[in-house]
Amino acid sequence: MSDKLILLDPGHGGIINGEYVTAPKKMYKHPDGFTIYEGVYNRLIVEGLKDALTSAGVKFDDIVNSNKDIPLKNRVDRANALAAEAGPQNTLYVSIHANAGGGHGYECYTSPGETASDKAASNFMDFMAQAFPERRGRKDTSDGDSDKEANFYVLKYTICPAILTESFFMDNLEEAKKMVTAEAIKKVIQAHLRTIYAFCNG
Repeated sequence: MSDKLILLDPGHGGIINGEYVTAPKKMYKHPDGFTIYEGVYNRLIVEGLKDALTSAGVKFDDIVNSNKDIPLKNRVDRANALAAEAGPQNTLYVSIHANAGGGHGYECYTSPGETASDKAASNFMDFMAQAFPERRGRKDTSDGDSDKEANFYVLKYTICPAILTESFFMDNLEEAKKMVTAEAIKKVIQAHLRTIYAFCNG
């Protein structure tokens, strides 16, 4: 796995000096007061991945490595510079998110069309299904695989295989309270980790 590079991108910003930097967007406060901050959640997943990848000897870079909400262009520019050095075919960009908008479940996005990203996205969906058999996998199988496709900036402009994961819905109270438990976070990390290992061993 020594020739592969994993680029980790925790979506949005975190908390700086006690303030959530992407408020009021990318967070959700439920009527009972329970509040979830997407940027904080995303960083929990990334920190778990960094620990595991360090232990496994897998090369990676946290392209944000900050609680600031780094502009998308800056994220992609940094990712592309690192991918160009390591070799785009040897690099996987993983943008980690939580969802909102009145749904439930998990999903994974790639850029439109048949690309080198599709296999990683399908693997993520399979590993999440194994980790959360009671939860819904939100798929688009019209093109023969389970990923959804979108022209998200970090997918459209990266020069290497790139996926964007959405692990559950912040605005679904039942799901939100479960997704932040230690058990669920561990499972989400593991699904991402298995996806990364499959890429490294591919």
